[in-house]
Amino acid sequence: SELLTRAGSTFSQSCRTVPWVRAALAERTEGDDAGSWERTKRLEHLVRGLGAEAKLAELLRNVLDALVGWTGVERGLLLLRAPDGRLVPKVARNLARRDLAGDQLRLSMTLAARALERLEPVVAVDAAGELSDLHTSVHALRLRSVLAVPLVAHGDAVGVVYLDDRVRRGAFGERELAWVRTLSTLAATAVARALSEAKLRRAHARAARRGRELERVLAEREARLSVALSSLEGREGRTAGAAFQSIVGRSAAIERTIRIADRIAASEVPVLVIGESGSGKELFARAIHEASRRATSSFVSENCSAIPDTLLESALFGHVRGAFTGADRSRIGLFAAANGGTLFLDEIGEMHLAMQTKLLRILEDGIVRPLGTERSQKVDVRLIAATHRDLEQMVGEKRFREDLFYRLNVVPLRIPPLRERREDISLLVDHFVKTHAPNGPARVTRAALAALEQAPWPGNVRQLENEIRRALVLSDGTIDVEHLSFAEAQAKASQPARDDIGLDVRKRVDQLETELVREAMKKTKGNQTQAAKLLGLSRFGLQKMIKRLGLNA
Repeated sequence: SELLTRAGSTFSQSCRTVPWVRAALAERTEGDDAGSWERTKRLEHLVRGLGAEAKLAELLRNVLDALVGWTGVERGLLLLRAPDGRLVPKVARNLARRDLAGDQLRLSMTLAARALERLEPVVAVDAAGELSDLHTSVHALRLRSVLAVPLVAHGDAVGVVYLDDRVRRGAFGERELAWVRTLSTLAATAVARALSEAKLRRAHARAARRGRELERVLAEREARLSVALSSLEGREGRTAGAAFQSIVGRSAAIERTIRIADRIAASEVPVLVIGESGSGKELFARAIHEASRRATSSFVSENCSAIPDTLLESALFGHVRGAFTGADRSRIGLFAAANGGTLFLDEIGEMHLAMQTKLLRILEDGIVRPLGTERSQKVDVRLIAATHRDLEQMVGEKRFREDLFYRLNVVPLRIPPLRERREDISLLVDHFVKTHAPNGPARVTRAALAALEQAPWPGNVRQLENEIRRALVLSDGTIDVEHLSFAEAQAKASQPARDDIGLDVRKRVDQLETELVREAMKKTKGNQTQAAKLLGLSRFGLQKMIKRLGLNA
């Protein structure tokens, strides 16, 4: 009783409620000799240690040393329960490494598992007679006394203490068993606390590492942004160069975008072009390249959504002959092809996460390694990426890498959709008529131009260009409302709709895309390659659209 009182109020109160502790406290032995007094002092030292702060490894050693020393048994083993339920040996006393194998390990693990399952000690004062189902192992190891006690804290088993003796029979009497159980209960609480503290330390270390990494990424981004802004400030007041003359438009929205793009061209930072499909993202990317110091080198472009995931890595990095089935010849990748120049990756939001990781690595070290070889190549490429998606939202949804987003989004460039620059439609119509008129100049009636200016244009400039090309084919030199593909749809819209889709933009877009695909397929007699060309799409892009719209190819 005095021992527990000196050990501290927390352990004292919790232990007095345990039945076998009460039994041990009630037992008073007359004429305790010096050995008993020494064991008592050792117990006091251990109990005091359990209440103090200690690292897990030190705590486990102290617990096992005290139990082996106090009981006077020959050997001991302390096992902890892993998260998957396995018992893992952590500390051993008087057991050599070779002993932790074969019969000894099997016996220890078997008895420990029994104690863990029952949450009660497994004790044998005459091992050969009492452990008949393990007679072979017990006999081979010449064991006399065996004890396995579970370490239970808050109703959960955290481990097992295993003790045995090859000399003494009856080494674990009632007195010894009561005190071993008492100390195991105290030890289990201390071990559970140490495990929780170790887990918290690991979590804190992980959080600290992530914090340092985020600080590094943000610092790099801030440094790049500072350089970019310094470069842009030096170009204030300069008019856009010849590289941007290919962009048609005089609206405030497009002129502001051209000015920003022209300033960006002078820097070397990656660029993220954001805009809806068909708004002219690649046109701006090409203009940025032509206005930069890389203008005399290659401009290489690719649409990430047009290449299957399994082929995108080969397309970007290249491969050697025999790298995979069908690789009958070596091929350089887009990064190598754009070396010294600019690589434009459209729809980067469609790139799968594994590929994003590899792209980030190249942006960091500038080293490309083709598939099928260990030989790498240093490349100097400016990357311009484009997307119509909200990448920040995708980062939050874990569908786009945060570190890659920060690497790309140094100076974002937003391209306004055609509906935000309707004053440019007449200029665009005039430009496309001059570009695509098959039989010389054509004219557009005021009614047709008014209809074009009022159309929603979900496909933006690309859709407008295809509309003009179609109208030129159907007209005899004068484009009127009747030659526009949406004229019939507008007429129907003034009447009760066959399908009540209201003002749902997605449904309207799907309906328009369906009509365009059917018309293109009809004109080309089902030739997908030619139909894709009419629609301004890749063949793969057309196939994806057909599948999405649920059309029959």
